[in-house]
Amino acid sequence: MSVDKSELHEKLQKLIELAPIIKALQSTDVTLTISDTEKVVLQLFSSEFSVDYAEGRKLAPDEPMSIVMRTNKREVISVPEEAYGVALRVILVPVTDDNGKVVGCIAVSTSRDNQSKLLQVAEQFAASSEEIAASTQELASSANDFNTYMQKLAEAQQEMTKQVEDTTKILELINNVAKNTRILGFNAGIEAARSGEHGKGFSVVAKEITKLAEQSAGSVNEIRNLLEQLKDKVNQVATYVNDTVEVSSQQITSINEISTSIQNIADVAEDIEDMAHKIF
Repeated sequence: MSVDKSELHEKLQKLIELAPIIKALQSTDVTLTISDTEKVVLQLFSSEFSVDYAEGRKLAPDEPMSIVMRTNKREVISVPEEAYGVALRVILVPVTDDNGKVVGCIAVSTSRDNQSKLLQVAEQFAASSEEIAASTQELASSANDFNTYMQKLAEAQQEMTKQVEDTTKILELINNVAKNTRILGFNAGIEAARSGEHGKGFSVVAKEITKLAEQSAGSVNEIRNLLEQLKDKVNQVATYVNDTVEVSSQQITSINEISTSIQNIADVAEDIEDMAHKIF
């Protein structure tokens, strides 16, 4: 049924003239509907879906356009997929004259498919970002624990080095005792020789003292060699530990930076999800 546009209120006539431009300004292909207080006066269909608001169709009292005109309030409604084969988001705005009297209504219907896909992607993105952020925080915590262990290992290595040095000092003391004992044995031998027959027993003791001193000196040298080798190994371990601590510290810094970046992404993902929800 055709509608004589010339009989409509001038506000509606101007709105009808601008309708193609209003439709083109939308970010998606929409269906645009204009009515007066009784019937549909213009219907511009979307290529993605169609509704039964044919021009000239009389409005029922309980349908959204009629309700919006009675309440003179803007409404945003969601139409289920069962109605037109696709879920819709409809924005309805009453049209008033210069005195505020309602003379009609304009409705813009948009497919919710794109918004639904956006919401689904946003929810998945937010969930994935949260999981990655949690995993990164756990990794950062493990890296901190590892760095703590390495620091303790470095401290233990330093203590070991100090103990080796202390043991070396003790060996030097023993070596000095051995030297003095050797001298003592040598002097005792001389005195035993001077005593002749009376010094034979003392001579045996002197020889044993000298022999013990030489054995002690030999043992000291062997232990010193072992300690030198141990010290070299400890120094090698120290180098490895220091290098590992440095690398671990660098990793912690990098992981913390990554963790901060991922947390920022997670926050953005939540914002996107909130915005996607507000679209409906």
